[in-house]
Formats: sequence, C-alpha cells, structure tokens
Amino acid sequence: MNNSVTAIYENGILRPLAPLNLPEHIQVQITIQQFDKPKILSISSNPKPTMVELWSDLDKINLLEPDFELPTRKDRPNPILEMSDEFFV
Repeated sequence: MNNSVTAIYENGILRPLAPLNLPEHIQVQITIQQFDKPKILSISSNPKPTMVELWSDLDKINLLEPDFELPTRKDRPNPILEMSDEFFV
C-alpha cells in the first residue's frame, strides 16, 4: 500500500497532519520531499496572530497606559467573608 501524507517536523519528530490508518507497531518506509515554501495550514482566511504579534500589541498598549496596573487578588474583596451570619444558618 502506498500512501502520501503531509507532515511537519517538530522537535525531532515527524507529526502527520492527517490520521494514519495503520495498525500499531507496523514498520513503514518514509520518503522525504521538502516543499519549496512551508504551507500555511489555516481553516480560516484570517490566521490567528502569533505570540510575537500579541506581545508587540501588549507593549503598544503599555505605552498608551504606562501607569495602569491590573488589580491584584488582595485588592479585591472576598464576598464570602463579607456575607452576614444569617446566610450560613
């Protein structure tokens, strides 16, 4: 049986992009054919931003609001501690 499957090489492992209909522990022979350009696999025509792009956007936001800080847990009240004793009866 000859079958062609597209895969991505990551961290020393070839990861198929589609399920393989093979029994466990079967030995196969792989022929490598490198694409000229990496194919961008996206379901939508609007790909998701990369982490680098997200961090860049965050840095731009921080430039607009340099003194703004998110509240920490200790700044927020605990509603359980503020409930009256009647609630726990």
